[in-house]
Amino acid sequence: MNRNSIIAKVFEMNPIVALVTFSALASAILALPTNSSVDATCTVTSYDDVASAVSSCTTLTISGITVPAGETLNLNLKSGTSLTLSGTIKFGYSEWKGPLVTIKGSKVTVTGASGFKFDGDGAKYWDGQGDKGKVKPKFVRVQTTGGSVLKGINLLNCPHQCVSINSADSTTLQNWNLDVSAGDKDDLGHNTDGFDISSSTNINIQTATVKNQDDCVAINQGSNIYISGLTCSGGHGLSLSVGQNSGSDNTVNNVTFIDSSVSNSRNGIHVKTHTDGGTGYIKNVVYKNIQMSGITRYIINVQEDYAGGSSTGNPKANIPITGLDISGITATTSGSDCIPVYILCASGGCSSWTWGSISYSGSAKANSCTNYTPSGFSCK
Repeated sequence: MNRNSIIAKVFEMNPIVALVTFSALASAILALPTNSSVDATCTVTSYDDVASAVSSCTTLTISGITVPAGETLNLNLKSGTSLTLSGTIKFGYSEWKGPLVTIKGSKVTVTGASGFKFDGDGAKYWDGQGDKGKVKPKFVRVQTTGGSVLKGINLLNCPHQCVSINSADSTTLQNWNLDVSAGDKDDLGHNTDGFDISSSTNINIQTATVKNQDDCVAINQGSNIYISGLTCSGGHGLSLSVGQNSGSDNTVNNVTFIDSSVSNSRNGIHVKTHTDGGTGYIKNVVYKNIQMSGITRYIINVQEDYAGGSSTGNPKANIPITGLDISGITATTSGSDCIPVYILCASGGCSSWTWGSISYSGSAKANSCTNYTPSGFSCK
């Protein structure tokens, strides 16, 4: 029996029941959301709609919103979500620690559309005192996992640290642009780190640009970190800063910086360990094919003597550095105060380093190597 025969049979048996049934069905169909209403729910143009969209949509767009002062744009995404950011996302002014944005989720893709940016309005915070003075919010915290990809993200005028990659795993950041160059005016921007990495594994940063007044990248704790195609300007270079936490988990292992450039910066490469924190180690770190220009203080600087945020001249081996391989370095210096290579190791604190193909030009002071000279390098 076909569909028309069934309908005819129902009307023949009880026409009233049939009419009521079909009327109810039609009403139910009309009550269902259309494709356009679903799309509208998942396209967010007001901060008030973010939480519901993030919790219900796996394909969504957030465009041109303003986040209220003192609040975080929480992008706690469902697994597998594809998020597009468009327009300019702004933040109300408030003196607090932040972060202004958090991005979480497993197997997520976050894409900045052409012209997109997070605008941190940093000039309202910058006072030349960085970590001190006004309380300044950190900007973006990344805590994604599972092969997530975050690409095409632009950050303008970070009030404080730009990107904190914390407790993340298996995450790739592609084509990020962090522009804090306005903080150069009157030397007001300070502690505007580009990428800070801690407690994270399997992190890949590709083809990013950082213009700031502090470390371009600072790795505090993590493993299996690969950074390539980085362009850094105005800051403190490609850094490891390890040992600030109490305990024994101050560890950095299997890190590569490759095919990158550093210009107009205090340091090119900076590896520092902290004597007033806990214990741990730095192992298997590679810097390869790094071009530098306009370096004012150190081309390569390795120190095991930091405490209270600065060099003390008293190195300690609580964070031994093993397997630091550096090659393919070309640099020019700016000014006469630059020390091309400065190594200050504790007794027994450094071992199994291999360096090669390191060249520089410009006026500079003599190299300095204390308690260790790498294989393949002459400190003279």
